[in-house]
Amino acid sequence: MRHALGVIVLVLLATPAAAQQSQPPQLPPVVVEGTRTPPERTATEPEAREEIERVPGNADLIPRRAIEESRAASLKDVLDYTPGVLIRPRFGSDESQISIRGSGLRNNFHLRGLNLLIDGFPYGNADGFSDFEALELLATKRIEVYKGPAALRFGGNTLGGAINLVTRTGYDAAPLELRGEGGSFGFWKFYLGSGMVVGPFDYYLALTDTELHGYRDHAEQLRRRAYATFGDVLTGGTTLRLDLNYTRSEENLPGALTEHELDTDPRKAEPANVFGRRQRAGRSYDYVRGAVTVRTPLSETQTLEWATQLDYQDLNHPLSFAVIDDTTYSYSTELRWIRSAPLFEHANRTTVGLQFFGTRQIDAQFQNDAGQLPNMMKNQFNIADTVGLYGENQFDVTRAFTLVLGGRAQYSIREVRDRFLTDGNQSDSVDFLSFTPTLGFVARPAPNVQVYANASRAYEPPLLLEITAPGNVPGNLSQLKAQKAWQLELGTRGAWGGRVNWDVAVYDIELWDEIQNVNVTPFPGAPFTIPRYRNIDRSRHTGAEVGLDVLLARDITPGDTLRARGAYTWSRFVFVDDRNFGDNRLPGAPDHFVRAELRYDHAWGVWVAPNVEATPQGYFVNSENDASSTRPYALLGLRAGYDYKPGNVGLVFEARNLTDVTFPSSVVVDAANRRFFEPGDGRAFYGTVQWSWK
Repeated sequence: MRHALGVIVLVLLATPAAAQQSQPPQLPPVVVEGTRTPPERTATEPEAREEIERVPGNADLIPRRAIEESRAASLKDVLDYTPGVLIRPRFGSDESQISIRGSGLRNNFHLRGLNLLIDGFPYGNADGFSDFEALELLATKRIEVYKGPAALRFGGNTLGGAINLVTRTGYDAAPLELRGEGGSFGFWKFYLGSGMVVGPFDYYLALTDTELHGYRDHAEQLRRRAYATFGDVLTGGTTLRLDLNYTRSEENLPGALTEHELDTDPRKAEPANVFGRRQRAGRSYDYVRGAVTVRTPLSETQTLEWATQLDYQDLNHPLSFAVIDDTTYSYSTELRWIRSAPLFEHANRTTVGLQFFGTRQIDAQFQNDAGQLPNMMKNQFNIADTVGLYGENQFDVTRAFTLVLGGRAQYSIREVRDRFLTDGNQSDSVDFLSFTPTLGFVARPAPNVQVYANASRAYEPPLLLEITAPGNVPGNLSQLKAQKAWQLELGTRGAWGGRVNWDVAVYDIELWDEIQNVNVTPFPGAPFTIPRYRNIDRSRHTGAEVGLDVLLARDITPGDTLRARGAYTWSRFVFVDDRNFGDNRLPGAPDHFVRAELRYDHAWGVWVAPNVEATPQGYFVNSENDASSTRPYALLGLRAGYDYKPGNVGLVFEARNLTDVTFPSSVVVDAANRRFFEPGDGRAFYGTVQWSWK
């Protein structure tokens, strides 16, 4: 931590002086005028970056070009160079373990601990539970990452922050777009898109088909997705937009391995997932979503936005201990008011939002034993509601210093209505009330340089699936407390001389009642585990996030460039004087994670980029810190491409794990059967060709 703070201090002291010595005198910095309001989804990339630079916390933007030059099959493909974001695919696909600043380390499946959004709409259930299979990166024009309290822009107050996928509109697409890609382990993906603007009206349509056989046994996957958006601009500047989504997802689940199995046969499936069951472990569903956004200017300085959505999911989910059959309806609505007008002759922006998010779920579970009738084990109606009121004010004390004050009030309900009644009525409900303030600033000591800091609180009620997990006490929803945290953050971001771009942040988070997942065996000798959740009295997350992009050389031959970029994440997540685990490390995340790339671009449109991913030290996989930890590893890769601009044709080639290292991509923490490891893919090669007619 001291070293990371020292780096920030040196950057703050050295950068303005270097800029003054190497550049001619410049005019005073120009700030965003107080009368300007941020645009909606038609915003350009520079406009979106301008918004991020007003955030008093670590935030990042991944542009469309980065998506197109990747495999675009999972969030890891596009977020690898975002420091502080740890994404570990479980079975070579979009199903991943995602953690920001130690959020959701308990998520041995799917996502929790951060807000996943589509165009600002919450994706998933009202209690914060989410998955990934309905997200289509090729229909996305940029991804915004707001770490920790930076997510207040969306009313967020989780530990991890928010990842917002901003989808494409008719303003971002050609009348016809085609893309095809294929590669190792039976990977194929095809995309067909069309977009156009006709007067005040625009549309964009996208169809994708993704199939994967998988590196491991029993890892076949299929994703078929359709996306459509229609926009209109009315007289007076009011904009209307309708979004429609459909996803058909099918996947088999190979499960986790022991350390010996990882070393000797990493491609095998967990026996309990494929043997002795009526249905092999898998997860399949149909997902439908509709959303409407209305944005209207009230005056030159005020904008009112109303957004509402409804989604439906029909899930069939065989697991080793049960077959889950769920039907889920989730709906949300938000009213947001933005005022950008001077206050006391200083630029000022105020944002106030009122949100409601609800989920209704029919949750039935059946036995999954071979030779047995599908006896029902559970039949209940789950309810989750969240009401949030948030506000943020950005006040320019001077042209070089912005003070940011905000907060969120939230009321949440978790309720179960038991319809099974074989062991008595286990219906119950619990509610949670919180207020989470944040205070921060953004200073600009030199042009294109920002220094930011914030102090904030986070509050995360447990998920319905956590308080009703098989290992928890049935009928008692109050057994888990909400997770609370205070966070301090200091950072800097900026650019110097057109050659160096950086983003550096350090943080310290003190947590109370952090939610922990312990996977226990339901009976002696059981071939599988079931999840059980508990609160950790005290814990602490400390870390540093460093991103750097350097132009090493230009015009070696006319028009070419050589750049280096890297992302380094240091994490220290620990128990604090815990009654069971003392001051042990929290399992599930490496102390050090490094991603680096060297890229050469030629004026002819050819580019080559060798890269490396490394965890220099292993990390613990259980809270006792006595199980075999993961081993250090380094993965070598290569990306290359060619853009033929006259024909709007692009080619991309990617090689991964060239030395064929065996490594755990993700882990199942605190597994009583010691099946901790989910292997990463072996050596792999992928190729892409894309074309658009403009």
